[in-house]
Amino acid sequence: MSGPPTAPELTPPHPPAPPILHSGDFPRSTGTGWFVLLMLLTFALGASQWHSASGFEPIDCWVAQTAREMYEGGDWRSYVIPTFSGETRMQKSPGPYWAVCLTAWLRSGTLDEATVRIPNTLWTMLLVGSVFWLARHVGGLRAAVFSGFTAATCGAVLYWSGRGASDLGVTALMTLSLAAFWIGAERAAGAARGRLWLLAWFSAGLAMLYKMPMPLVCVGLPAAAYVLLLRRWELLRSGWHLAGLLLFLLPWLPWAVATLQIEPTALHKWRVEYWDRATGDLPNVDDQRRWYWHFFYFGVALAFCAPYFVSLPGAILRALRGRGTFAPRSRAFLLIWAGVLFAFFTAAAGKETRYFLPALPPLLVLLGIELAACFDPRRGPAPQRDRAVLGTVSVLAPLAAAAGAIGLWIVRSRGLDDGVGSIREILIGYGAAAGLFCAGAISCAALLTRRREHLAFGLLVTGTASAWIAASTLLLPLINSQAPFRDFASQLSTRLDADQQSALRQVAQQDSRVIWYSNVRYPRVIDQLDLLEMQGGTRSREREIELIGAAMIERLESDSLALFVATPIDYLLFFTRAPLELARRGREMPPTHAWIVSRAGRWDHRYIVFGNRPPPWTEPRPAFPEKFANKLDEVRATARELLTTALAAPDGRPPTTAGAE
Repeated sequence: MSGPPTAPELTPPHPPAPPILHSGDFPRSTGTGWFVLLMLLTFALGASQWHSASGFEPIDCWVAQTAREMYEGGDWRSYVIPTFSGETRMQKSPGPYWAVCLTAWLRSGTLDEATVRIPNTLWTMLLVGSVFWLARHVGGLRAAVFSGFTAATCGAVLYWSGRGASDLGVTALMTLSLAAFWIGAERAAGAARGRLWLLAWFSAGLAMLYKMPMPLVCVGLPAAAYVLLLRRWELLRSGWHLAGLLLFLLPWLPWAVATLQIEPTALHKWRVEYWDRATGDLPNVDDQRRWYWHFFYFGVALAFCAPYFVSLPGAILRALRGRGTFAPRSRAFLLIWAGVLFAFFTAAAGKETRYFLPALPPLLVLLGIELAACFDPRRGPAPQRDRAVLGTVSVLAPLAAAAGAIGLWIVRSRGLDDGVGSIREILIGYGAAAGLFCAGAISCAALLTRRREHLAFGLLVTGTASAWIAASTLLLPLINSQAPFRDFASQLSTRLDADQQSALRQVAQQDSRVIWYSNVRYPRVIDQLDLLEMQGGTRSREREIELIGAAMIERLESDSLALFVATPIDYLLFFTRAPLELARRGREMPPTHAWIVSRAGRWDHRYIVFGNRPPPWTEPRPAFPEKFANKLDEVRATARELLTTALAAPDGRPPTTAGAE
């Protein structure tokens, strides 16, 4: 009698494609070597920016200052409920702040700009490594090598790897999640598939902790579209997903629940920050509903892929036509990933260049496959084409560099930047960076004519990396100095005593650079969560202007010292509206005095401190373009006329004057 039938061995519905190796490919044994070299290059490029003198942008300082206050808070609540300048900060989940705090702890308590930059270097390595891993399963080792080095030296990765913003970290985790999902679905079976899917779920959960709710869209939409469009319903019939769901919730759900218990208004803030930003109901993204914003991400995609963007159309066309060697369903997955996210970001009203980062990895894999074909020694001879390429690059690269130099000169000469260097210093730094890139690009084209394809690509990568190091060392500290904000921050921390600093209130939203560079922590005129609650959970820019203006007048009229920090734009808004509104009500504008004005940079970046008492030093005078200064004089004169008329009215009720504003 025979025994029970043996269960058949579990195999994937479509067995993995055989290794993709050709005579022109790199030997399989060198895969680890190439990966190690790629990681070393990525780390070196990131580490070269740790101590850069280039200033932080606002999005970097939001992370840096929030992490500083969290680290200095010292208790569990400061780690659960992030604060910025003493106010509860509910816009983002705490992953980036925790990463900076951990780095500070590892650096013996040092929390400076290098501490803020270090996590992004590590996330860059994860992102580049994930691109290499995915490309190897999509097109083989050769495609992985080209994709990896393209990723490590493309414009987006080079730029964001030296910043403190959270976007690179969440992109790296989401890339790992989608790579593990597809490799598990199409290139693995059994327990190996399950482990990859658990990795995909857990990576998405960590991404939620780093910047929620981005993974719900940037992982969920491509994965769902892939299953739906390719009818891969069998991928859903797996018990691994139940365990994966628990792993997805584990990193971030406990924090979200604890936050809602401690700060009930967080739900209102999350709705405004996430939903209203996407729909355009958030006041500060309302202008992005205009029709031309729908083309915004075309330019961003090209800039992020620089200098390899010239091959991007060919890379997409190669995938659409199915040319070259792709693993089964891989080209569909890459196109769906990039296309779905491109459509979502284009449709969403709120737009920022960094939002596009999650759509970049599939483009980098496609670029790697395209470049692997372009720099393939097995390609047919085409000497005329190669000479044409050499001639084109030899002419266009220097012309583009010259155009960039002219642009820098125009911007600097017209006072449109905040640079601290002379135009000569700026052009020297730019010339060094542009010269290195042009040398790499022209040498690459010259080697192509001599059929030295691999060395040609290596020189292109080397030229790009060298140009970036030169730019980040010699140029960015000059054109991204943040001089007005550093100067204003220095005055806040050195000229105001503790009592005067405690009287400071921010008109509208704080500039995170001023808080980071000064570490003087002052709240807004009305706390953001209180302001949201006063409006019933829905933001209205006009209503916020009225509420904040009324609160400012109340403080200016009080006997206590009142000091306000304002951008020049907010200063003009207040002093062109408040005097007229008060005059219509028969009230005189309380006296105000300027205390501090930033002494560097463009006029619209020169922050102002003003208050209800004269300063203990010579009062500075805010500098405005003539048309704005004339407008202020006109408003003061109109307010005096309205007030005189109101006081002379028989019934004591001021008339309304049409067109007074």
